[in-house]
Amino acid sequence: MNNVPIIVISSSAKETGKTTLALNLAAALWSDGYRVQLFAPDNYKVAEFIEQRKNLCKQSGVRLPLPQSLINLDEVAENDAKTVIIADIPTVDNKKYADVFAKAHTLISVGTKMRDFQWQMTDPYLGLIWEAKKNIAARGVKYLNWIAVLNQLQNSEEIPLAELHGAAKRFGFRAAEPLHARNAFRYVENGYCAADMAKFPQLFKMSMQDVYARREILTLTDFLWKK
Repeated sequence: MNNVPIIVISSSAKETGKTTLALNLAAALWSDGYRVQLFAPDNYKVAEFIEQRKNLCKQSGVRLPLPQSLINLDEVAENDAKTVIIADIPTVDNKKYADVFAKAHTLISVGTKMRDFQWQMTDPYLGLIWEAKKNIAARGVKYLNWIAVLNQLQNSEEIPLAELHGAAKRFGFRAAEPLHARNAFRYVENGYCAADMAKFPQLFKMSMQDVYARREILTLTDFLWKK
């Protein structure tokens, strides 16, 4: 268990697209050959995704990678270099899952506006992250790989890079490239993701918007492992 990277996806604000990001990230990691296990407590969207994906496989005869859904983080089926856990933490229950924050290899904070990353030092969400940093330090890990992702950006919006990098210096996270509000990211409602499409061309026909979405999520995947 200690050797399995845990990617915790969380937010201090509601409706930031965490689950959609978690599932698209899972598919991007599958395309890199990883086995993905999902910890998404009480999240009906993940259960629906898995069911839709199973139906898609049955109807098409194509075997898409399926995530294992975890009830708790102690039931990891495979413990090797190609296994990854993605934990999608419900915003209203952040404090309840403080122990999951503390086990994180990578923490992705998701927001749709700059105000989602402009915490006060007394913010409970920031307190969870400081506690997580102390816990991983106690395990001998040098630092928490903390990443902020500006999500659901509209094409007409100007990317607030200066503000984002200013917040990064203040709080100590790394600012990833933003993700736009592309329809391809919402294919999860049908059981597949942007990164699936190029891997299974016999099943999906990609538009240019799909190509852009796939590029964005793969860029984020590469960014996860950079120091």
